[in-house]
Amino acid sequence: MNSKISVKSSTLGFIAGIFALITTVAMLIAGRIGATSDVLTIWDLAGIRHGIAAILAIPIIIYSKPWRIKLGRHLVSSIFGGAPFVLLLFGGMIYAPVSHAGIFMNGTLPLAATIIAWFWLKEKPDSWQALGIIIILVGMSLVIWQAVPAIRSDYWIGHLLFIASGIWFSVWYVSIRAWKQTVVQTLCSLLVFNAVFYTPIWLIFLPSGISTAPIKDIILQVIVHGVFGAFLAVFGHAYAARTIGPMKQSAIMAGAPVLALVISVPLLGEVATSIDITGALIVTFGILLVVGMRLKYSSFHRVKNKFVYLLFYDRPK
Repeated sequence: MNSKISVKSSTLGFIAGIFALITTVAMLIAGRIGATSDVLTIWDLAGIRHGIAAILAIPIIIYSKPWRIKLGRHLVSSIFGGAPFVLLLFGGMIYAPVSHAGIFMNGTLPLAATIIAWFWLKEKPDSWQALGIIIILVGMSLVIWQAVPAIRSDYWIGHLLFIASGIWFSVWYVSIRAWKQTVVQTLCSLLVFNAVFYTPIWLIFLPSGISTAPIKDIILQVIVHGVFGAFLAVFGHAYAARTIGPMKQSAIMAGAPVLALVISVPLLGEVATSIDITGALIVTFGILLVVGMRLKYSSFHRVKNKFVYLLFYDRPK
């Protein structure tokens, strides 16, 4: 009986992980549509995302009473996981395509999280993770090398914003682990604090097209960002991490760069060059190494150890 329950939980865990992956890519697609249209501003996208999700989370938060943590931790979670991250990500989409957002944001996140965890949690990356970091950097460098001079000179602005969003979000990611916050505590910090502080500023002071936007555009952003991206996806991540483990869930999320590229080409009419595809595959492979997937070939293991040792640590005496 227990084995049947375990198999069922694992199956549901994989489904939850794939759901989280799909909602992430859908967020990138909808964000690109919103950021490049004249209908809504990126300020609107952040406001809709956190406002709607906060409304949905209120009953859960009232029932669970998760606010019994330090105010400073709430603020760190809300700042680094909330509106500023969304604004950096969607701001980048004004200049660069979804496929590049998948490569640079999703590639930077595990890279930066590994480095931050090294200094904050004293979790020194092993040699495989170090190699994964190098591979991620190689993949991103390929895309930068061909995209900036050959296609549009302002792609680099989007790339920098995507990288900044990944670094910014990684602080939130590591803080949850450092402080062992529950899912509901994370929802409280991430949604309520952003709704209380950011939403009034957005409605009163920031540029907005919400009053004149067609209802279909607003509904799209409400469903993708508010309902799925900022609310349901949190539970998908949490359930998958609890049932199949954080490493397997992270491995599922490593598919974001490739999936974003595959979907954005037919849906948004974006152009993906052979180097874009190669870069996405290289970054995905690097992410898998950083999150804990291991290769088993002993000869490659020896070469890899020597290479990473020379680059990251003291030279052998």
